[in-house]
Amino acid sequence: MPELAEILKPVEEIAREAGDILMNYYGEIRHIDYKGIGDIVTEADKAAEKLITERLESRFPDYATLGEEFGRSAVQSDNCWVTDPLDGTANYAARCPIFAVAIGLLHNGVPVLGVVFDPNTDRMFSAVKGGGATLNGGSIRINNREKLDPIGLFGFGSPVLETLHPFIQKCGKGRSLGSAALHICSVATGYFDGSLDFYTKLWDIAAAAVILQEAGGSMTHPSGVPLFPLSTDSSAYQGHNVPFLATNGKIHEECVNALEADKENSQS
Repeated sequence: MPELAEILKPVEEIAREAGDILMNYYGEIRHIDYKGIGDIVTEADKAAEKLITERLESRFPDYATLGEEFGRSAVQSDNCWVTDPLDGTANYAARCPIFAVAIGLLHNGVPVLGVVFDPNTDRMFSAVKGGGATLNGGSIRINNREKLDPIGLFGFGSPVLETLHPFIQKCGKGRSLGSAALHICSVATGYFDGSLDFYTKLWDIAAAAVILQEAGGSMTHPSGVPLFPLSTDSSAYQGHNVPFLATNGKIHEECVNALEADKENSQS
């Protein structure tokens, strides 16, 4: 594998190209396909993923690729690109300007490089394992909040807002941006104390996971069990849900305990 730092710049350029495609289609979507309840895809998703896949496979032919729309390539490799060409498709289709391009690299099932690009605000979140996390080239870090606080912000997937009322009341102000990648990056920059979702896929979180880690945060299953490394036969590669809890690290154990307490209370 080439040095991760050498790979990062080309991947940022690919993400920016994909972002240009999204902005070219923005407000002009003529057809929406429904993959399931609340799960849609547009021609912009497909065009952006086609570009990302072609660019990555041309530059890194020995790497596998896994994309939200086109699935996984036949290449068997310790290195796998995991891409979401449009994280926040529902926002995008509704002309709500909160969405992102996400490109992550897994090495032996562990996220080692991540790029999340927000084309609306021209924000490029980037990280490589061991190299720190940046926003448009400037270093970013998680915040210093040491306990759940009513004045803090916490990102949730929309179904969580409907079900976890006791936990949410402990977390301050709940926010649902409609993009898991941007939720996690908001923790990495210190805007959010944490983020929680039970219905995300691997391509929603792979890129942002390394950005959060390099910014000093923590990310696990909501039960506290590590998410990575993934085994080669993990169901995550087949599109199964990958629930996650992402925090600044300082409040992580408190969040895990609070979620477990809520679970026990709901069952009693």
